[in-house]
Amino acid sequence: MNIGLFGGTFDPVHLGHLVLAERCRADAGLDEVRFLPSYKPPHKQGAPITRFEHRVEMLQLATAGQPLFRIEPIEKELPPPSYTANTLAELRTRQPGDAFHLIVGADCLPDLPGWYQPKRILEQASLIVVPRPGVELWSRERLAAALEIPVDAVRLTVVECPLMEVASREIRARVAAGKSIRYLVPRAVEEYIREKNLYDGTA
Repeated sequence: MNIGLFGGTFDPVHLGHLVLAERCRADAGLDEVRFLPSYKPPHKQGAPITRFEHRVEMLQLATAGQPLFRIEPIEKELPPPSYTANTLAELRTRQPGDAFHLIVGADCLPDLPGWYQPKRILEQASLIVVPRPGVELWSRERLAAALEIPVDAVRLTVVECPLMEVASREIRARVAAGKSIRYLVPRAVEEYIREKNLYDGTA
């Protein structure tokens, strides 16, 4: 199987995430997309993050209508912090016959050389890159040069995607201010946030 891995904190998941995942699934020929919520993201250590269980539940609600979307909670089982290289290694151990494709925004490519064991990441997965407005799209050659690896070691596919100017931090801020988040998140996620008092300071 060709499996797309879409990682993030998803705090909360929003419609922009879902549009991007579906476009990558369809246009990159993926058999399924797995949403990979980060358990202890290394770049957010010390920052307040909603409980993993809440973020997983919101993802399950958001993806319920698409049978080719799955939630992959594996990072809770692994030692923190949640490094992509280690997550990929565990997934490949469990599913040695499958091919994994890491879905990232174009803004992530310049940062990739600074990730934990980036060469190991590219040994274990190809990249599906979504362009971002105002962000230069790095070529395979540029990324290979930055990592000091052969160009052939970089497997990279670009998928154009409708861009929705919505961010999880904006949603959290709107909830905290008592403002509507209708049409920014799926209705079931909106109701879950309300029922659990997430982001309003009372949870």
